[in-house]
Amino acid sequence: MKSNIISLLMLLLLLSCSDGQKTHAENTILPVEEYAGALDADTTAFLIDVRTPEEYAEGHIEGAVLMNVLDEQTFVAGIDTLDTAYTYYIYCRSGRRSRSAASLMEAKGLKVIDLQGGYNAWQNANKKQKALENFNQRMQRR
Repeated sequence: MKSNIISLLMLLLLLSCSDGQKTHAENTILPVEEYAGALDADTTAFLIDVRTPEEYAEGHIEGAVLMNVLDEQTFVAGIDTLDTAYTYYIYCRSGRRSRSAASLMEAKGLKVIDLQGGYNAWQNANKKQKALENFNQRMQRR
């Protein structure tokens, strides 16, 4: 009994250790900077926005293809056509829907990279980057 408890504690300790990347099953959730870098470097990357058409129309990451996960029947039919040779970079508004989408995609054998914090995090990072660029431009003019 005591050895079972020790084994369980060791397993929990191993599972709690992480390299900073969160995963759901085989798929990875990356923060904006890592996601952008991986997307840029990956020659098999395919970018998918899993939000609604209205959200997509309000703004999206350049190059993203819309596949609305809330329209589950159409979404599942769409992922049935995807090639397993690609890595699918997905995002939603904040991360909840993309986790659902990743689970559906993973069940079809697809490799998925999810954007931690979703499009909200992407926009916030871009605002920070633009503010820094503007600051640097002002500094160069002095």
